[in-house]
Amino acid sequence: MPNLKNIALITGASSGIGSSIAKLFAKNGYSVCLGARSINKLDKLVEEIKSVGGDAHSFYLDLLDDNSIKKFINNVSAIGNVNILINNSGLGKFDKIENVSLEDWDEMINVNLRGSFILSKAFIPIMKQNESGNIVFINSVAGRHGYPYSSGYVASKFGLRGLADSLRNELRPFNIKVTSIYPGAVDSYFWENVKASFPREEMMNTEEIAETVLFSIQKTGIGALEDIVIRRTKGDF
Repeated sequence: MPNLKNIALITGASSGIGSSIAKLFAKNGYSVCLGARSINKLDKLVEEIKSVGGDAHSFYLDLLDDNSIKKFINNVSAIGNVNILINNSGLGKFDKIENVSLEDWDEMINVNLRGSFILSKAFIPIMKQNESGNIVFINSVAGRHGYPYSSGYVASKFGLRGLADSLRNELRPFNIKVTSIYPGAVDSYFWENVKASFPREEMMNTEEIAETVLFSIQKTGIGALEDIVIRRTKGDF
């Protein structure tokens, strides 16, 4: 029966951290439901996971389009009950505040924060009904420190931190664990549109972040890993 599957939903799964999380979770026996705008990349990822015996499903998801979000929620719900939600989608645009357009601001807030709110709202009821669940927010060290030239990105990530903290305290009575992961610089597609000269070869890799997420989910006992900061031993650039 599909509702007995251990289902992990991962947004922003077509590449980078999301793709690494999807592959690692599938390798560890989870059925993964993947969402992103790059459906061709998603389909290839699903094929890769299935080729080694994993269970994966891909659905188009555009967090700037409410109809796309609703369709995605319905498609995932048809697979079974989501008991792990990994809010990973995110984007950043960096510049002086006077150069940040309202459109750029809205896009960062909507993808990084609003999308996580909508998906959490959609899947929390089934977790409450089952009195079990894990919600993970892939945040950033920018959710803990106000880096310059990052006003929209920092605001969205601080907001995500607040959302996670509030949900954590609201959902404690239902045995639902809420974890925020705060990575430092990670070598991924994220940097392809960033005007910066940080050496990507010195950044953490996406597999390190995926391993941290899995560790937080698989922790045994009555405790929960609530806030995890992971950055280079050398620190930020």
